Amino acid sequence: MLQVAIVGCGVIGPVHAAAVGLDREAQIRWACDREPAKAQRIAAAHQTTDSAAVFADPDVDLVCVCTPHPEHAALVAGALAAGKHVVCEKPLASTPADLARILEAAESHPQLVASGIFQHRYAPLARRLRQLVAEGAFGEVSALEVDFACTRDERYYASAAWRGKRLAEGGGVAINQGIHTIDLGLWLAGAEVRRVAGRVRRRRLACIEVEDLFEAEVLCASGLSARLRADNDGTTGWKQRVVLRGTRGAFTLGDGHRLIAIEHPSGALREELQALDACNLDGKPLGGAKDVYGYHHALQIADVIESIRAGRRPMVTVADAAQANAVILAAYHSSATGSPAILPLVPASYSYPNLPLESA
Repeated sequence: MLQVAIVGCGVIGPVHAAAVGLDREAQIRWACDREPAKAQRIAAAHQTTDSAAVFADPDVDLVCVCTPHPEHAALVAGALAAGKHVVCEKPLASTPADLARILEAAESHPQLVASGIFQHRYAPLARRLRQLVAEGAFGEVSALEVDFACTRDERYYASAAWRGKRLAEGGGVAINQGIHTIDLGLWLAGAEVRRVAGRVRRRRLACIEVEDLFEAEVLCASGLSARLRADNDGTTGWKQRVVLRGTRGAFTLGDGHRLIAIEHPSGALREELQALDACNLDGKPLGGAKDVYGYHHALQIADVIESIRAGRRPMVTVADAAQANAVILAAYHSSATGSPAILPLVPASYSYPNLPLESA
C-alpha cells in the first residue's frame, strides 16, 4: 500500500487527497497543516502541524506539497532529502533562488519521482495536440498567443495573509492564476524560451503589492516570438485563450482549454481533434475542487503514483514545471529593470518591480 502525506490542507490539499483516494492501493497516512482544523478535514491515519514528523516517518512514500508558494522549496528539498517522492503544486517557486533549489534537489535524487502540478497537460486533447505539433503536423510553429483573464478582489486577497504579497506570493495574476494557461501554451508549442521582455502593472487594487496585469513577449530558441498576457481585470470570471499557428495549420483553445477553432488540410485530423475535445473532461471530478481547476488533477496524481510503482519518469517533472515558472519570473525581472531578461536568470540579481497603484 503506497503511503501518502498531504502537507498543506487548505484550498488544494483536499483535492490531492481526493485524487489519491481514487487508487485502491494508496492511502493518506499524514495530513499536515499549521492549522490543526484544516488537517482534520482530511481523513488520514495521523495529523500534525510539523512537516518534520512526516519526513521522519519511514513508511511515507509520497509527499504532496500544497502549501503557500514561499514554503515549496524547503518542503520539496526536505522531502527528497528524506527519501520521499514528491509532487508540488504550482508555482514551484516564487523566486529564482527557490526554483534553483528545487531543481538541484531533484537532480541530486534521480531515483525519486519529483513532479510539479500542471494538470491541464493531461487532457486527452492537449496531449494529442502536443504530439501533433512535435511531429510537425502543423508545420513550423510561427505564432503563439496566450491570453488569460480573471477577477481576484479584496475579499480573495484578505482570505490568507500571504496572498498579494511580493515576498510571499511572488507575484500576482501571472504566477498564481495565469500560469496554468501560460504553461499549456508554451508546452504545446514546444517552446524553449531564451529571452523575455515583460511589463507588469498594478492598476486598481490598493490591498496588494503585486501585479494585476502581466504582458510579455518571449523569444524562443527556434526563433518563435510568442505573446503572453494575464489580466485580473475586475470584470471577468475566468477566461482562457491559446492560439497556435503553424505553416500547415492552426488551432485555438478557449475557456476550459476546449477546442474552438481548427485549421488543417486533413479532414480526418480535424475530426479526430473535435472528437478528443468532446472527451476533454474525461478526468475525475473531485469533491471540493473548483471548476477552474479542471478535472485532471486525478490523472496527474495517478501518473505520479504509477511512476513510483514502475520506476519511471512522470509525464511532468519538476524540471518541466519549472519552465513556465521561470518565464514569469523573467518577465517580472524584465519589468523591474526595463530590459529583456535572459534565461536562466541569475538568482542573486533578481528583482520584482516596485508597482505604485496607478489609480491612486
